[in-house]
Amino acid sequence: MSPEARRLHRAAISVYVLATLRDAALPLVIVLVLSVFRGGLDAGSLLNGVIFGAIGVAGATVMGWWRWDNTRWWVDDSGIHKRSGLVTTKQTDIPWSRIQALDLQQGIAQRWFNVHAVHVQTGGGGAEGEIVLEAIWDEELDGLRAMVAMRGGRVGSVEVEGRRLSGAALLVGALTAGQIGVILPVLAGAAQLSQNVFGDDAEREAVRLIPDSGGEWLLAIAVLLGAAWLLSFAGAVVAFAGFSVSREGERLRIRRGLFEHREATIPVDRVRAVAVVEGALRLPFGLAALRMEVIGHAKEQAAAQTLFPLLRRTQVRAFLDELLPELADDVDGLAPLPARALRRYVLPPAAIALMLGVAAWPVTHFGALIAVPVAAWGFARFRAAGWRLRDGRLAARHLMFARTTVLAPAALRESVTLGQTVLQRRGRLADLAVAFGKRTRARVHHLDFAAAQDAFERLR
Repeated sequence: MSPEARRLHRAAISVYVLATLRDAALPLVIVLVLSVFRGGLDAGSLLNGVIFGAIGVAGATVMGWWRWDNTRWWVDDSGIHKRSGLVTTKQTDIPWSRIQALDLQQGIAQRWFNVHAVHVQTGGGGAEGEIVLEAIWDEELDGLRAMVAMRGGRVGSVEVEGRRLSGAALLVGALTAGQIGVILPVLAGAAQLSQNVFGDDAEREAVRLIPDSGGEWLLAIAVLLGAAWLLSFAGAVVAFAGFSVSREGERLRIRRGLFEHREATIPVDRVRAVAVVEGALRLPFGLAALRMEVIGHAKEQAAAQTLFPLLRRTQVRAFLDELLPELADDVDGLAPLPARALRRYVLPPAAIALMLGVAAWPVTHFGALIAVPVAAWGFARFRAAGWRLRDGRLAARHLMFARTTVLAPAALRESVTLGQTVLQRRGRLADLAVAFGKRTRARVHHLDFAAAQDAFERLR
């Protein structure tokens, strides 16, 4: 590639315009809703909305063109460079030796013009590269890759055919990926919006809608879980459609996305641990998802940390042997907890549930029965917990709502913690926790104290 400064493809204008309109979409929707509920939406208001919308699109287009016209990027013997801005100029330079990978992204605008957005990743990067080239030709991308391989010294071997998520597996994965957490931000936003729109009337309506009986509470919970499941289903399809993972030398290449195609390249030496996650809907069927702890990716969404969205639990070891042998280990064969730890898993949560059930007596006479499934959940947690430290590899399993097994080389740990409460001291028990990054922690509660202390000394 020539060292002359060059512009991005004109598709970058569309990228900038869409980004500006996306950021302004929520305020515009709120204004529209307020107009409807407070004064009605007559023809004059609708016409004003169209005019203001057209002015916004025109302004975003002008700003997008201005940003594109004042952006240049180039390569030379020292690295990759990008300069943007007119009033305030910003220039970013990345030496070849610091480049870890080139991640690709194809949104609606890039796919329409058959170009790619390129994220130039360094050792401390995440989903957003240190330099982002919003739209470049395939020929420029090929030249850039060749120069990174030659100047950066990261020439990988021939790409090894990996695994691809089939359409049937995507459907099963989406159906069993239910997570109630996805609906909580939506409910919070809806509540805040209704407060702004209706004012004090919203509070009175909210009080009126509070369930009065146990049956109404069960119905409300069922509706909440159903809405969460639908949102989770849609999110899984959008995030994991077309998912594939392959190994290229010392790098993993992951492709995914329905509307926005993403291709991420992850150096193997940045992967610290693998978590085998068996959700509540997947556990009875022997299915699991593989997630990984990657340096610099702690703040990214869960989809960006997924090694593979769905596979059978019995296939985990073979999958890791093929694509990530550095972290491959057996999921089973873990040492169980001592029998005296059982009551510490069962009694505390059951006692709390029983007290809450008694407190709910004026609402429902069956609230105390919640202690039975809670006690069963505690027993399941006890049965699921286990650990193993063998040949320098640590495996630890725990269950909360999903059963999670962390597999990692002990040498990659960031910290190890041994804890013991007064009550645990009486029972000769202790907690052991080993951190492998910001989000991945191998932990076992109520482990035999002698075994926990021995593991702690070996991991220090």
